Amino acid sequence: MQFRFHTFAELETIVQAEKITAPAYGIKREAFMSGVPEARILTEIDRRISVTRKALIKGLENPQHSRSGLTKGSAVAFATSTRRLIRDDLFTRSLAYALAINEVNACGGKVVSFPTAGSSGIVPGVIWAWWDTRENHAVGGAIGTVHPCNPPYDSRLRDAFLVASLTGVIIAQGATLAGSEGACQAECGAAGAMAACALAYLEEQPLKACFSAAALSLKNSLGLACDPVAGLVEVPCVKRNAFVTANALTAVDLTLSSIESIIPFDEVVWAMKQIGDNLPGSIKENSTGGLAITPTGLAFKQALER
Repeated sequence: MQFRFHTFAELETIVQAEKITAPAYGIKREAFMSGVPEARILTEIDRRISVTRKALIKGLENPQHSRSGLTKGSAVAFATSTRRLIRDDLFTRSLAYALAINEVNACGGKVVSFPTAGSSGIVPGVIWAWWDTRENHAVGGAIGTVHPCNPPYDSRLRDAFLVASLTGVIIAQGATLAGSEGACQAECGAAGAMAACALAYLEEQPLKACFSAAALSLKNSLGLACDPVAGLVEVPCVKRNAFVTANALTAVDLTLSSIESIIPFDEVVWAMKQIGDNLPGSIKENSTGGLAITPTGLAFKQALER
């Protein structure tokens, strides 16, 4: 079996030739690359999924406030608000979960960098929100009420995380996952593509349609600046997790309506690489441009340096 691929086209060819699902291929590939038995890999995947669940529970049970003052419990505020423009449980949970997980990261808690710490709420936020609204009947009516969900996990839940991972592998090889190299399109943008692909897979879409959803999401994050205020992964990072989550949900809704990305996923990744290479260094994570040098951004930086 071929375990090296760089594009979706190559991945699709392999899984079709081997008559294997993408998640099953992902497990076999990891076993080959790491030299670890598949059973141990499944255990480790479940452990990491558990970390994401604990992070979202922590972020929703207690408002997260960072030492800098830039993170102020947005997840709890959003989850408990009685005023909603969009009254849909999946949408609201997805945004609340993404905020919760990323606020835990901003406050020094444990998360899974999926694909990075600054974008860590998007993929698990979407997957867990789908699971809790579609499959987990133990979840209460209040969005802030989220119960533990312990391993071993249902294969569909695990498969969603694996499909997201394969999406990230392609982006990493064709472009980058580093904000310092490709700006935030490489972090939150990549996470949005991974989340869209995973959610489309949970909705039982063919693999090609899943990667079309990923393309739709990624296209609409191209050129996204990485300009963290005071050099901290908080502003605009935390709330951007919610915004890009909405982007991923939109991509999947379009896909479920049989709307395809005109530009294939592999070409979107190619475009992402070209755009990243041409973006100025001042908006590639070093806080020397964009929001980081606004008067308010600089005031926060100066206050923290005192």
